[in-house]
Amino acid sequence: MRTVLLCTAFGAAALLQPAHSQVVAKPDPVGDTLSVVVPLLAAGYSLYEKDTPGLRELGYTLLVSQGTTEVLKRVVDAPRPDGTGRGFPSGHASIVFASSAFVHERYGLRQAVPLYALSVWTAYSRVHTEHHFTRDVVGGAVIGVGSAFLMTHPVAGGQASVGVGAHSAEVHYSTAW
Repeated sequence: MRTVLLCTAFGAAALLQPAHSQVVAKPDPVGDTLSVVVPLLAAGYSLYEKDTPGLRELGYTLLVSQGTTEVLKRVVDAPRPDGTGRGFPSGHASIVFASSAFVHERYGLRQAVPLYALSVWTAYSRVHTEHHFTRDVVGGAVIGVGSAFLMTHPVAGGQASVGVGAHSAEVHYSTAW
């Protein structure tokens, strides 16, 4: 009788499991390290440029990005590949993309390209080590980039020119690539 009860209990437990198989996330030293290094590189660039207002904007950007991420994690409570909750959005992706987009918006795309490359590597690492699904890192990236473009103002450095001819007028504006 005890064997029948145990088999019934195990069978019921197996049927109640989610349809997706659970996996065990591997350690992610790359993603964990880059989630600290990329924001530090963005802050270091502001310090190098002696841009205190920019450093402040980076702080605001990271607060908005991480605040939004944490609220959504609790509201959505989406599972991670290992079956635990709070997978969407990825906090690692959110912070690295916020930092990269801050540099992009504040100083230009050329300065941000290496940080974007590190951000993509971080997102890949989070999926590869089975800490997140692809949708989680894409969501984190969107939140990070959106936060940066919302909270960051470009450094003055664009050039504007106006040309007036006999039958036309032109306005040109360019920024550093």
